[in-house]
Amino acid sequence: MATSPYISALQTYYNTVSKTYNTQTRSMHGSSALGLISAAGPSIQPGSWVLDLATGSGKVALAAAAKVGNTGHVLGIDISEELLETAKRSARDAGVEGFAEFIEGEVTQLALPEEKYAGKRCFDAVTCGNAIGMLPSPRKMLENVARYTKPGGVFVADIMGPHVPAKLFLEVAVPRGFSAPIRPQWLSDPEAAFREAFERSMFEMQSCTANETTEVGRWNASDSAAMERLWEIIAVESSWVSFGLGSLDGDVREGIKEAWMEKLGECKGADGFVVSPLKRHVAVAVLKS
Repeated sequence: MATSPYISALQTYYNTVSKTYNTQTRSMHGSSALGLISAAGPSIQPGSWVLDLATGSGKVALAAAAKVGNTGHVLGIDISEELLETAKRSARDAGVEGFAEFIEGEVTQLALPEEKYAGKRCFDAVTCGNAIGMLPSPRKMLENVARYTKPGGVFVADIMGPHVPAKLFLEVAVPRGFSAPIRPQWLSDPEAAFREAFERSMFEMQSCTANETTEVGRWNASDSAAMERLWEIIAVESSWVSFGLGSLDGDVREGIKEAWMEKLGECKGADGFVVSPLKRHVAVAVLKS
C-alpha cells in the first residue's frame, strides 16, 4: 500500500499497540461504537450497507453488523493489518463474518475493490470512530467517501477529548516552528474542526453535540520520571500528534519539551495527576443530493 511517511508512522504505531488495544480502549470505544450507530438513526437498520473508516479492531463495524443483519453489509477499512486480524477474529466469533468484511486501506486515498464497489454508490451510512482528527486531510477523505455513498446517505464521526498532554504539546510546539500532522483544532475545539471539515464538502453537517461521558483522562505527572515517561509517550510513541518533531533542531525540541513540562505542571493536581473529564463530540452529516 503506497502511502505517506505520516500514514506509515501511524500504521507502525497501531501495529505495535494492537496486542493491548482492545484492553486499553474497552470502555471508551465500546460506548462510542454504540453511540455512533445510534446517531446514524434509520440509516443503519436491517438491510443497510455501512462503511466504517479507520475500523481498528472493528468495534463500530461489529456494532453495525449486529444492526444490519445478514441482509445488510458492513465494510471496515484500516491501515493496521494487525488490528484488522483482531477485527476478523471478532467477526467470526460473533457469527457475522458472512456480511462483515475487513480490508486494509488508507481512508484518505479510498480505493475499494472494483468487483464489488467500483462505480457504485452503495453505502447508506459511513462511520468513523475517534479517528477523524488523526487524518491528514479530512476533507479529502470526505470527497472520496462521497463517491461510494448513496444520495442522502449519512456520515457519522466522533472524537473523544480533551487529551490534555497532546493538546498542551501542540499549544507550545506549533508557535515554535513545529508543523503539526493534524489540525490542532481537533484537540482544542472539536466542533469548529468538524464544521471546517464539512465546509465546501459534499456533506452538509446536521448536528455536532458534545456529550458528557463517565470517562476521565488521568495522566501521571507526579515526579520528573513520570513526566519524562509522559513526554516519551507524546513526543516519540504518539506519531499521530508528534510526527515530524525529530526534524527540528535539538535546541528547538528541548525548548518545546521545557515549555510543555511547565504547562503540564500547572495542570496537575495535589496528587500529581493531570485529570480531565472526557467529552465525546459526535457530528452527523448528510450527503447532498
